[in-house]
Amino acid sequence: MSDVAGHEVHGSRVGEWPAGDLVDLWGRACSGVVKHGFVIEFRDLEPPRTGIFDGLRIVLDPDVSFEMQCFLLLHLFGHSVQWVAPSLEHKLADLQHTEDREHFMSVLHAYELEAAGFGMQLMREVGVTGLDAWYSDFVATDWRYVEGYYQTNQLPDWKSCVVSGGPPVMPAPIPELRHHQVEVRFAF
Repeated sequence: MSDVAGHEVHGSRVGEWPAGDLVDLWGRACSGVVKHGFVIEFRDLEPPRTGIFDGLRIVLDPDVSFEMQCFLLLHLFGHSVQWVAPSLEHKLADLQHTEDREHFMSVLHAYELEAAGFGMQLMREVGVTGLDAWYSDFVATDWRYVEGYYQTNQLPDWKSCVVSGGPPVMPAPIPELRHHQVEVRFAF
């Protein structure tokens, strides 16, 4: 009998991944995030915020589902890298100062995908290789959610944004980091 891919056993990757795989990912990812110099903290955040980062720490709301916490840890790690890596600083200007909506959306999409690549690289560094499709689907789902927000100025229903079979996220080498406090940014 051939191996059956996990998503074929468990249904939709996003929102239904087996807890055992996520517990392993969580332990390894936490270790990797800390080894890269970031602090992980849990704090009650005001909705709709699910996580925040400030260049020194990644804060997750404990009321968010465990699967979402796993994704947020990886994704906010990626964004944290972007804000404290001197070699990436030039990429943040358009994100913060572009008034042309179409150009902003293009820059935002590139920003989100780059952060996802750093999250995938972290997974590689800590030895997690069996969750690529899950993470890629989560990244695609997150982008659909963020894009929906910027198109309507309202948070869409998360379940309506779930993607299965999304494009694979490629690992991106993590550049040198110089930790410093930045303006608090958040995930919603």
